[in-house]
Amino acid sequence: MLDRWGKDDEQVLKESIEALKNESEHMKNLVEKLLFLARGDSGRNTLHIEDVNLTEMVSDVMEESAMIDSKHIYKMEGADSEIKTQGDSAMLKQALRIFVQNAAKYSKDGDTITLRAGMTGGAPFYSVQDEGVGIASSEVVHVFERFYRSDSARNSLEGGTGLGLSIAKWIVDAHGGVIEILSRPEFGSRITVKLPAQNQQKHM
Repeated sequence: MLDRWGKDDEQVLKESIEALKNESEHMKNLVEKLLFLARGDSGRNTLHIEDVNLTEMVSDVMEESAMIDSKHIYKMEGADSEIKTQGDSAMLKQALRIFVQNAAKYSKDGDTITLRAGMTGGAPFYSVQDEGVGIASSEVVHVFERFYRSDSARNSLEGGTGLGLSIAKWIVDAHGGVIEILSRPEFGSRITVKLPAQNQQKHM
C-alpha cells in the first residue's frame, strides 16, 4: 500500500504506518514470549527467590488492572489478612497479570473480575474469577498448551498468540505450585493457583 499509493494519498500513508506499527508490536510480543519459553526449556530462566506479600501483590495487580481497563469491574476479596509466601516476585506477578488479562479478554463489558488471596490447607493461594463465556470441559486440558486457542478465543475479536497461559503455567510450575480451573458457561471461569506451604518452599 505504501509503495503503490502511499506517496500520493495521505490517508493511505497514515493507515499503512499504523498497520506496520501494530504488526511490529505484535511480532515483538510474540518473539518475547517465545524467547521466555525457550529459555525455560533450556533451564536459563532463573528464579530470584525472596519473601513475597501475596495479598499486596494481588491487590497491586487488581488496582493496576482497574486503572488500565475501564470496561470491567475489578474487586478483591481476602485483603483483610496478610498472606506471605516465597518466590520470584516479578514472575509471580507476571503470571497473575496473564490470568487477569485472560479473564478480561473473554468477559463482557461491565462484568466483574474478582481476585482473591488466602490460605488453604496451610498453603497460600490466589484466584481469578470472571463471569465470562467459560471453557468447555473438553478444552480445559488443552488451555496451557502452546499456541492453543479455544473455540471462544478463535471466535473472539481479541487477538492473541496462544502463549500467555503457557508462560503462566511455566512460572507456577517453576515455583512448585499447581493450577486448578473451574469453569462452566453459566458460571464463568475461576483459576486458582496454589503455592507450596512455607515448610515446602525451602526446597524450591
